[in-house]
Amino acid sequence: MRRMLMTVVTACMAVAAIPAAVMAQDVVRITNIGRGYFAGPLYVAMREGLFEKHGLKPEVTFVKGGSLAFQSVFNREVEFGVLSYEHVLTGAAQGRNLVSIFNVTDRPLNNIVVNKELYEANKDKSLADKILALKGAKVGTPSAGGSGEKMLGVLAREYGLDLPKDVELVYLGTEAASYVGALQTKTITAAMPFEPAGVVIKERGLGDTLVNLMDGEVEQFRDLIFMTLATHPSLIAEKPDLVRKVVAVFAEAQQILLDPNRGPKIMGAEFSTMSPEANQQAYDVVKAIWSKDGHMTMAGAKKVFDYLQPKGEAKIDFEKTFTNDFLPKQ
Repeated sequence: MRRMLMTVVTACMAVAAIPAAVMAQDVVRITNIGRGYFAGPLYVAMREGLFEKHGLKPEVTFVKGGSLAFQSVFNREVEFGVLSYEHVLTGAAQGRNLVSIFNVTDRPLNNIVVNKELYEANKDKSLADKILALKGAKVGTPSAGGSGEKMLGVLAREYGLDLPKDVELVYLGTEAASYVGALQTKTITAAMPFEPAGVVIKERGLGDTLVNLMDGEVEQFRDLIFMTLATHPSLIAEKPDLVRKVVAVFAEAQQILLDPNRGPKIMGAEFSTMSPEANQQAYDVVKAIWSKDGHMTMAGAKKVFDYLQPKGEAKIDFEKTFTNDFLPKQ
């Protein structure tokens, strides 16, 4: 009897020693568009146990394209989605409202990468001439209506290309291997892929970056609300504490990601099929677009609206499309 009592007491003590956050975890469902380097804070949060630190158990799904990510959040199949503010604005113009709650990147995710011939012939030309050099090109992008296609459309209008007449679009998804293969087989001559595809293409000697949107070469694509963590306004009303916890996870993950001593190692582990050198190059390319603190501005929202010009009958109330209220206090 004494031995049984001691066993029960020992078991109770062991249970009491387990952190409360581990014992009581709320499941949080998150969807992400593909597997690109841009989603670094999500990978950091998962690898560093940051969700569990806040008493959460993440269930992460990956979908092909921002439209699918938007639908899953809008239909409340998941609580949160990593998707572009472009989709939030487009939805708002149609009366289908989501709210961006953390700014993952404040620049686009896509550079314009071209094959060796196009690059060598145009690398020293003006931005206008570089864009015009795409006439007749077959351009690979992740998805129909995605950010790459939208950016290309903006630049085409600005510099005199007629889409889709002058450029053939080829939809290749998010995996770098798809772009490598398409360049090797000459299925495409240019691309606007998510990184690390551009880095891998250069490493393989297949091409190089002709227009560096991610580094700020095009002024109208700087200082934006771009790739965000978004949720449904009803969830904000129903579970503000959950929203605050998830934003806190992303904020902490973003700081770890931007730490040059920690971020590259974590991303290297996540993208372990790439060489250490390629991973470091991808990190160096993408760190230019990661937001420093997740903060969003009205100016950044209106810059997106200006180039996007979303179609719809509903009047957009910008103050309802994003909020900084859940960011950790500085």
